[in-house]
Amino acid sequence: MKRTTLGALATLAIALTNAAPALAAPPTTSAYNTDPQHSYVEDATSRGIGQVNMITCIMSAMRPDALVNDGAYNALVDMQKCDPNARGASDTATGASAFATATVNSTRTSNTEPMRARIWIDDPETPGAIISVNLSATAPASTGNPYGVFRLDYCGKMDGTPGCAFNGFLEGAAGGVSYYEQEQGGGGGGTKALRLSTTSATTGSGSLHMEDGGNNSATFSFAYNADYYRRSDDGGEQCFARDARDPDTGLSVWKYGLYDSTTGARIERHSGFPIEYTHAGTKYQGYLGYYGLSLPPAAQEFLENGDTVDKVDYGDNGGTPTRTPYTVIKAGGKLTKYTRHTRTLHEIDKIKFMTFVGMEANGFFSGAQQNTSYELYWDDAAGSFKVTGQMNCGGNGCNVQALQSVQTVPASFWAARGGIQGNSQQLGGEVFVNLQGVGSPVNSDQVQVVYRSQDLVYPSQLPAALHCLRDCPTAATISAFFSQGSQAQSPFVAATANNFQPTQPNNVVDYTSNAATALLLDGASAAVVLDVDREALENSMQFRNGLRTGKLFVNLADAECDTGSGTYCEWRVNNLDVYYQWETGPASYNQFAAVKDSSGQFVNFDAPLQVNFHVPQGAAYGQYAGQNLVLQYNGFGELWGLPGYCVSPQTNEEVECNGGDVRYVPSIVIPHDATNGVVTTNGTTYYVKWLEREIRFARKSLSVCDGASLVVPSGVTLPTAADLRDPSDSASPIYTGTRPTVTAAPRVIQGDVKY
Repeated sequence: MKRTTLGALATLAIALTNAAPALAAPPTTSAYNTDPQHSYVEDATSRGIGQVNMITCIMSAMRPDALVNDGAYNALVDMQKCDPNARGASDTATGASAFATATVNSTRTSNTEPMRARIWIDDPETPGAIISVNLSATAPASTGNPYGVFRLDYCGKMDGTPGCAFNGFLEGAAGGVSYYEQEQGGGGGGTKALRLSTTSATTGSGSLHMEDGGNNSATFSFAYNADYYRRSDDGGEQCFARDARDPDTGLSVWKYGLYDSTTGARIERHSGFPIEYTHAGTKYQGYLGYYGLSLPPAAQEFLENGDTVDKVDYGDNGGTPTRTPYTVIKAGGKLTKYTRHTRTLHEIDKIKFMTFVGMEANGFFSGAQQNTSYELYWDDAAGSFKVTGQMNCGGNGCNVQALQSVQTVPASFWAARGGIQGNSQQLGGEVFVNLQGVGSPVNSDQVQVVYRSQDLVYPSQLPAALHCLRDCPTAATISAFFSQGSQAQSPFVAATANNFQPTQPNNVVDYTSNAATALLLDGASAAVVLDVDREALENSMQFRNGLRTGKLFVNLADAECDTGSGTYCEWRVNNLDVYYQWETGPASYNQFAAVKDSSGQFVNFDAPLQVNFHVPQGAAYGQYAGQNLVLQYNGFGELWGLPGYCVSPQTNEEVECNGGDVRYVPSIVIPHDATNGVVTTNGTTYYVKWLEREIRFARKSLSVCDGASLVVPSGVTLPTAADLRDPSDSASPIYTGTRPTVTAAPRVIQGDVKY
């Protein structure tokens, strides 16, 4: 009577689930061989059912099935891991989690009665916002009924606002699935309605309708069998194969695990731990890690330097958690140390990176724009650089837009400035190609390429003084730029903004540091922090993810352009083994947060592990076949740095990333293979196993679906607002009641039952 199944809440299976066979490498009982692999389908309709999949992910992360009749408990849910929009972002390496605290009370009165879970979830971004959920699960998924029998109702309420800001339900039954959501009370924010009818585990049909509250709407009808999937919308009908082995099927992996190459055990990182913070009698649950402090918004407002938080320790095998007090040290910015590594220009053949071109754009190539970032790569066979795209920024963010034709630029273009300063996701971040004195033809085996690993700098490690030549802010320039009605061109000292030219001594910006406050100070001893909210940053797209300086370094003489010149060049800083960068902003990942133990020692967390992946040969790997890529491993499931491209949700085919209706996806899949599916670092080899991948069906001629007698339905009756229930309403039969007060440590963290 203690356990039922949430198979009913498995990912909505228009997205058919596959499991890949495990390979015999380490012991067959090892995690490398036994950890499950999951596949799901991504389709144009996913935009409508994305919320459905997010709901099921959140429910699974709270595990109401595992703690039936155990009383109310708290669970921590990493909303980033369940958000399909976060998963599809091109920049996924901030590492910032957004933990929400949920209180769960799961009960079942007998084996013949349904499991009922009453749930209250704090919105991690909106103070005072609570999502009330009522879940009733009657039967698990089965061969005849792939969704089980369940009903989930939810209502999101904002503090001080009557009614539900959003209200919806998800229901599974023997005949299929129904879903409806209405946003902003009266539908002003839009609606989504889905009806999926199934006749077996592999066949079904349905319809989806979406409105955004304005003049935009879309309706999809679809049908599928074991082999094909047919979809109609305003653009007509399309046919797809449901075979993941089809050579035209798109595959992208979003989660990987690393494993010990001998034992097959998971490779974990000491990247953080759960914490509790108490203020005015209220206890808040959160998480402290390498990328900062995650607490509910209300707690973030209260938490101050010197406050106490408790580390919650569950031990190796679970059990009653213990608490250890730590003292909080936090600051409005953080300093990162960049340590130098090298390879040759020949070794980065075909690896793309971005570089900024300023006023010298007239000599770059015909039609090049000034003050623009361009995408390029070294073509070893041609002996020159190839420019493939330029960065365009707008209301929906920044995207690389392909040039009409690939442009050729000789290495000598950068010789006068010492080389190319850039950024490459495939090389771990910042990159410098040293082209000082480069000849013609270029000997690519002799040209050095510098890339960097990153480490967080703790207050006791702060350099006493630092110098800056490019993009150097002060408290005054930040305040002037972000003040209302400002005419300032940038938040940096004017002479340093995008400055790649020799710098006179009087234009060098100097900083000091304060270990007690963990802050960088400008020449006026003012803290260099960006003290504005997220909304203000949305008006400055370039800085919406925070403000970062150029390279900071300790010894000014190290940056002298030429000995005795009396001028300083930032490109010379690339020769240093170490340089620094200051970052500030309103997000937790822009700020420093750490704790000290009772002896006054900081608790250090592991930085992402930098690993090398040798891309196998083969057409599937495109221009990266045979290349060595630098990836970052932040912990189990989080491996970053693989290249990507954009696809159309309508056709699943590759398209340009220049705005419009496109999705960014990883373009390389690391195989689950003990020969090619490995990464290395400092002489150590790790096995890699993909854990979660998306499948984009291969597009086929409509005649293929015609031949399979697959027809999309018409006249499908969709759910409406009349089908909604409000679990926060005391008059409702599914009223969840008053939220229980739970002072115990969270029993579940992102699906992991701790005790």
